[in-house]
Amino acid sequence: MRRSCASSTDMDANKVAGATKERLQRLEQLRGKPVGSVPFWDVVVITALDSQQKQVYELQITKKLQGGELPLGVKYLVFADPSGAKIGCGGSTLEVLYQLRQQYGKELDNWKVLLIHAGGYSQRLPSASVLGKVFMATPIGSPMWQMLELKLALYMDFPQRMKPGIFLCSSDTVETFECPPHANWSFSQDGFTALAHPSPVSIGTGHGVFILDQSDKVDGVTSNSVEMRECVQFIHKPTVEEMRAQGAILPQEASKLFLQHTNNTEPIVYTDSAFYFDHQTGNKLLDFYEKNKPLNCELEAYGDFLRPLGPNATDEYVNIAANVCEATAELAPTKTKLFELLKGLPLHVVLLNNSRFYHLGTTAEYLDHLCCNTAFQSELGLSPKVLTAILDKENKASEALDKLSKLSQDCDEVCLMHSVVSSDATIGRRSVVEYSDVGPNVNVGANCIISNCVLEANTTASCVVPDYSFIHTVTVTVVEREMKVLRYVTIIFDIRDDMKKTVAPKDAGKLRYNGMSLDDVAKCLQKPTPQQLFPSNAQSCSIWNAKLFPLSDDMASSASVAMEMVRALHAGKEFSGGDDITRVSMADVMKVRNTAGMLQFRDGLLEKISAVLN
Repeated sequence: MRRSCASSTDMDANKVAGATKERLQRLEQLRGKPVGSVPFWDVVVITALDSQQKQVYELQITKKLQGGELPLGVKYLVFADPSGAKIGCGGSTLEVLYQLRQQYGKELDNWKVLLIHAGGYSQRLPSASVLGKVFMATPIGSPMWQMLELKLALYMDFPQRMKPGIFLCSSDTVETFECPPHANWSFSQDGFTALAHPSPVSIGTGHGVFILDQSDKVDGVTSNSVEMRECVQFIHKPTVEEMRAQGAILPQEASKLFLQHTNNTEPIVYTDSAFYFDHQTGNKLLDFYEKNKPLNCELEAYGDFLRPLGPNATDEYVNIAANVCEATAELAPTKTKLFELLKGLPLHVVLLNNSRFYHLGTTAEYLDHLCCNTAFQSELGLSPKVLTAILDKENKASEALDKLSKLSQDCDEVCLMHSVVSSDATIGRRSVVEYSDVGPNVNVGANCIISNCVLEANTTASCVVPDYSFIHTVTVTVVEREMKVLRYVTIIFDIRDDMKKTVAPKDAGKLRYNGMSLDDVAKCLQKPTPQQLFPSNAQSCSIWNAKLFPLSDDMASSASVAMEMVRALHAGKEFSGGDDITRVSMADVMKVRNTAGMLQFRDGLLEKISAVLN
């Protein structure tokens, strides 16, 4: 799991922004058109956690192709993890290699493949849970881009510099960098070639770190924005002491050059983000998979594929299970066999000396980067408002933010995407509104994420969204009286809540929701014990599988009843929501989500926006 928010050092930010803008423009020109002679990926593969998520992803890709949002002449494929034990992104990579070879045989040897890992439930950013992190909104372009288009744009320079093989990346990271056309680097060597970013050691503790060949001195590394080096060892999430002892920290003078004009005084290391391997290496991995499947343990694509590489690699890590959900008996033996398979293969690194690395996998990171991180916004050319209509009382529309009279005074610290917003609404600072319809007299607080919602005030009172609120409405299909019906559920919590924290059922009352213990939440919802908020057979308890969120008949009432529940919690009052109310958890929602219904709502919003702006 990628944990850091951003990695950056003080290089020439203007050159990074200029190079990134040029890549984005090249992708924009290709959207909806055949790639033709433009060097591009032959295949783009997106991984999914299961067959249901696979269908969700395929539906969205089809819509994108029909809407002219992706380059044509490319195979866009989705592969789901096999059923059974969790296999991690390393196991997913092996399954992708297997599926590609099964379907395309020797044709694969001639293809350049972009592999985007997107399997998972995005529990730390639930607005991406239902439709997927690779389909997160980004305030760029028209039609508005999502993470998939952004990844394609950021890697525009890579296909022309690589021989056929696999380039592997995460779906919730952004890498911006300068890459002059004359720079002498490529993805053309045997083995693995990884991107490396200069980062403070505090970032290194949450990432993979490259120890470079000492014969390749890096004292003058900043003279070139991109350089090729050899890595003698890759260490994963090391302590500062381990980085120092193993020679990962750059010489002091080199660190000073990276950090000039900043307030940071930390030593510098090179950290990972994405990597390439040729098909010959892929065949080694495929052979390993065919001999060991089905896997019954989690493998990491970064930690378990890269740590065996380089002349100084050791197998001390194989018995460490810190980064897996469950340490099965097969974990250490499988990692040992993988180490023996890959041991001695070279690890080449592309030093992106003028680069930035950003992670957008949590609510805090999403808000920070879209609303406050001026470097991120400048490098990607982000807008505070994309595909959003601001309606006055006569339903006349404007695209100008200053028409939103009650907008946060720090209007650059909000982000409005694919939404309709009343000019009489209030949007607090550092808040994101995406795919939503926000009516008059709606007061959205600061540090909020409003996603896929209809927010309306009633005739007697305004609609107040408290600071730090996450509100996301999902269309679901449920069975009532033996008939399938559409319903809506609004997921609401404080962005500071820990959705992933897990406890034993006996300790369920110790979990916290909206700043309150689940003991108090149970009382408010008229449940004798907090355990009654969970399935009777629950082996563990978390906010993710707590049945807190009421089902409703329409989107507006769904958001309204969810906020009414939270108000009752904070006031210490009992809240029933009605005699026949049904409550579901986020885990339940993932099983009964209606993707088509959510996309249909977004299409309707787009029609409304287009009608009033044209």
